[in-house]
Formats: sequence, structure tokens, C-alpha cells
Amino acid sequence: MTINILKYFFLILILAGCSPRINITKLSRKTPDLQRVKFEAKGIYARPVINYFVKKIKTTDKINITSGIELYRVSYFTEDEDNRKVLVSGLLAFPRNKKIKGVVSYQHGTNSERQNAPSKPSQNEGLGIAAVFAGGGYLCLIPDYIGFGVSAEVHSYLHAETTTRAVIDFLKIGSEICTLLTGDKVNNLFLVGISQGGHATAAVHRYIERNHVDGLHLKATSSIVGAYNLREVSIPFAIENKSVFYLGYLANSYCHIYKKPLNSVVLVPYDSVVPRLFDGNHRYEQIVSQLPKTADSLYRKEILEDFISGNHDWFTDRLAENQTFDWKPNALFRIYYGSKDRDVSPQDAIKAFEHMKQLGGNVELVGLGELNHLQSAFAALPKTRVFFDSLTIKQKQIFHPGVPSLHQSDKQ
Repeated sequence: MTINILKYFFLILILAGCSPRINITKLSRKTPDLQRVKFEAKGIYARPVINYFVKKIKTTDKINITSGIELYRVSYFTEDEDNRKVLVSGLLAFPRNKKIKGVVSYQHGTNSERQNAPSKPSQNEGLGIAAVFAGGGYLCLIPDYIGFGVSAEVHSYLHAETTTRAVIDFLKIGSEICTLLTGDKVNNLFLVGISQGGHATAAVHRYIERNHVDGLHLKATSSIVGAYNLREVSIPFAIENKSVFYLGYLANSYCHIYKKPLNSVVLVPYDSVVPRLFDGNHRYEQIVSQLPKTADSLYRKEILEDFISGNHDWFTDRLAENQTFDWKPNALFRIYYGSKDRDVSPQDAIKAFEHMKQLGGNVELVGLGELNHLQSAFAALPKTRVFFDSLTIKQKQIFHPGVPSLHQSDKQ
């Protein structure tokens, strides 16, 4: 009975006085580039509801919520590894008050379920992240990547090029939306990603600094418990820690992208099991229950030996190509890690920082203490909001032109 009353209460908060403030679809018709983009309303959430979801994330520090939010699933085209146009999706969230501080692009962590994509929206990396950033005054973009949301393709796991394309193509849409909402170009961009998203975030930061993207000025990046040196640190650590989920996921992705037989990496009979498990329809628990317990029962002996000896094979060479640590950041690149992380090696963060610093990069390393992977993510999120907010305090915030003010009683 109590649960039903609470659900009813929150439904009222979501719906009462929460008609869309802006007709995104109508506005997008004013811009030719956006006419090929589909917008699907995914909810309007009042500030009390957003506070509720932020508290459920259980971050170590308080996150200040200043606004209710509006959510849209955006379907758009990007290019896959063969330069074919493929339909992908992402979550667009913006604050319901008048102020937009800037654009935040959040790159999500490892997920094996297509329907659990951020644009659904999923509770944690969809609604939760939208609450943290759009609820704090930012226009927030959360790309699903190839293989999630509306995309039926094989997910391009830890593949820098295709992931970067999906993010950049969504950022271009976000920039256009900002122009429509504000009447002026909003070009301050903040990047943040967790785990797999840390790898993606580093790749996107690198791309933006090497390739001009119209309308975007990269202000700063927060990369949380990310994998950067796949060949020398990330995957050897996964092998040592018997992380067969990550190893199976990566082999399935790379063999698909680089047109190699799966049995060139994965042993029989798992070479026929892995594609079925990583089809986008299985949960983590379902997958690991059908994989062997150790890496030497999943990967071929010669592949494992090449990681140890440093010898070359197609798989380790492709991992080296997808590194995201060997470059010099110009905009501030902040790296967070936890010393008790057993999913991604703390050395990934430490060595990436040391290498970038040696190159003269604008990089900072933040140790979060004796925290595991998930605990580190929860600890770093509020710190990231404070970090981004500190870079917007002295800047004039941009207002939605012609948008009526909310009634004081709405407090959204």
C-alpha cells in the first residue's frame, strides 16, 4: 500500500505542471541538419523527483539540484567501422529553468543489454546522470553508442574510432539544440565518462583537440576509472583477475570489427557461445554463468603468451591501436581512480597521467582512496559536478529566449 502511494505521489510530481516548455521537434525544423533527426519525448521531471533519483545514486558528497529536467531520446546517424551509415541513439536532457551553463557529454560504462541503454532512459546512467548534470543547469548528452538503444549492430566495445564518431555526431546535434534554445552559440563543452566511458572520453577529448568541431570549445574533462592502455595494462589486468566478462566482450567486438574469426582469440567451444551471449539481450549474470572461470580457459594460449612476451599478433596490435593515453591534452584532463579497483587497474590511471604529463599535457590525477570500481564512480560524480561548476561561475549564463517563467509554486 505504501509503495503504491509513493508511486502515485511521484507520478503527480512528474506530471503536475510539467507540460513541455519547448517544442524540440518544432524548433528543430528551423535547422536543416536537424530535420533528419528524430526526437522522442522521454519524460519531464520536477525538481523534487530529480532530488530523489540523485539520492538513490548514493554518492559520497551532496549534489546540488537547481532545476527539473526534460528528457528526449534522439535517433541520429553515425558511421560504423566500414564507414556505413547506421542509426544510433542517445539521451538529451536539459534544465527546465532558464539557465544553461554549458554542454556536458557523458560517456557511459560497460553494459551488455541493448534495452538498458541510457536513452531508454535507464535508471542510473540515463535518468541518474541526466539528473546530476541537467538538474544542475547543463544541457546533457548521453550517447548510447553503436549496438545499444535503437541500434541492432554488434556493440563496438572499446573501439576508439567508432565510439568517437557516435559521440561527436551527437555533440553536433547538441550544439544545434543549444543554439535553438538560447539564440546564441553555446560552445563550452565538458566531457565525463566512467569505466568504458573513461576510455571513450579520452578518445573524444583527443579527437576534438586534433579536429575542429564547429560550435564546440572544450573546457575540461573528467575521466573516471577509465581504461587507457589496453595492450599493456587494461587487458593483462583483466586476464590476471579472471575478468572473463570483459575478455569475452572485447574478443567478440574486435573480431567483428576487424573481420577476424572468433576462434583466432577464443577457444572452442566458447567461440560459438560468446556471440550468442553478447548479442545485446543478456545480463552480466547470465553471461558469466556460461563462460569459463579463468582466462586460460577462454583465450588461446598463444594470445595469452603474446601479452606476456610482448610479441605481436593481430589482436594485441589492434588493442595497441585503440589506446587513449599517448597524447597531450591541452584542455584540462582530470583522471579519477580508486586504489582498490578490481575491474580497471589503478595503474591505468597512474601511468596515463605520468605519460601525458611527460608530454607536457594539461592533466591532473585524483586518487579517491581505497575504493573499488563502483564506489570510485559514485565518489567522483559529485566532485565532477563541482569541478565543472567551478569553471562556469564567472561566465555569463545563457537564457532561453521567449520561454515563459515557471510559476513560483512549481519550483522547477
